[in-house]
Amino acid sequence: MRTWRERIIDLAGVTAITIVVWFYAAGQTLQTRVIAFDVIIESGDASRTLVTSPTIVHASVECTGSRQAVVRASDALSGRTIRLRSGADGIPTQPGEHELLLKDILSSSPMVAPLGVDITTATPSVIRVEIVPAG
Repeated sequence: MRTWRERIIDLAGVTAITIVVWFYAAGQTLQTRVIAFDVIIESGDASRTLVTSPTIVHASVECTGSRQAVVRASDALSGRTIRLRSGADGIPTQPGEHELLLKDILSSSPMVAPLGVDITTATPSVIRVEIVPAG
């Protein structure tokens, strides 16, 4: 036969475990947030190519992920400037005009990809840049 003391200890243990699981699950729930920042596209090799227009783009993205990941992404990106370079970050090096899908470029960017969020939309959706040979 179990004593009242043992039953209370069991109840307290089960309650503590339930609270820990609940807090963990609350941190993993799916959340969406819009984050605004600036994007600068630069030449990866200024001795060979130059990137013209636009020099800076005011962008916003809608991020989806766990609450913790979305908060981390917001802290890392909100109000900041992200520098993307041609020859890296999904930006071509070939001279000419290019239409870049901002969502795709940012999703693969080393600054955004490790944050653990999915970029569902980006505004503007397309950035037009012109890459010209240096010289």
